[in-house]
Amino acid sequence: MSRAFTAGDFEAGARPLVDRWSRDPAASNASMTVRWVKETDPVRRNAAAGGYVAAEGHLVVPERSRTLQNDESDEPPGSTDHEDDENHEDHEDHEDDGVEEEEDDAAAPRTVPPRGAHVRSYHVVYSKSYGCPVLLVRGVSCEPGGRVMGHAETEASLVAAATRGAEGGAEEERRRRAVSLPIVDGEYDGEYDGLTAFAPWEHPHGVGGGWVGVHPCETRSAMATLLAGEGGGVGSGPARYMSAWISFVAAAVADLPVPAHRMIS
Repeated sequence: MSRAFTAGDFEAGARPLVDRWSRDPAASNASMTVRWVKETDPVRRNAAAGGYVAAEGHLVVPERSRTLQNDESDEPPGSTDHEDDENHEDHEDHEDDGVEEEEDDAAAPRTVPPRGAHVRSYHVVYSKSYGCPVLLVRGVSCEPGGRVMGHAETEASLVAAATRGAEGGAEEERRRRAVSLPIVDGEYDGEYDGLTAFAPWEHPHGVGGGWVGVHPCETRSAMATLLAGEGGGVGSGPARYMSAWISFVAAAVADLPVPAHRMIS
């Protein structure tokens, strides 16, 4: 039996992960920053670890919003030919002002995000209870005021990402099973118990609320299997363990901006 993955192992493996992830094209293309956050509170250090990985700034646009955005016209709602005629007459009366205004409008960047868009943060923390890393996810809407998304909203977004492009077929069923918790009796009979692999999670370092965690109940056994030929998990080294772990968790969070195959070297 391999030894437990400790908080010290987590810190030793997380720092190389930050270094590689922060330089990876997947993170930079998503305008996401990745850093190690040191925990200065001794109580929280003792309860969890000496810090955590913070990957933040990932803009997520729901598929429906993308479709609507592509279908919508650039013409403002309510615009009519009559209004266009009036604008044309006004343009003739004030030609210079109109030309300048059109040029200003053309040059102004579109900064309004699509409907339903939100910015995601991913924090990798250590759980002493489970003896392994846990990926936490939180979404903040792009609405004015930056509302923190509820647990159900974030969960729905993660499940939608997992099944995107496979709607209405056997592949969708396979992907839903991949992000669902095992049936209690261990046998899959085509029915779900309504529980996914995502659950509300309290951030061990006190970073606000609204976090959803990828449930780590299967992590230790999965990591032992993944690294069976390398000492059965921690024996392969903390850095290698964390690289394999991020690949494992990326299978559940389909739009996590980190290419799994690049994290294993």
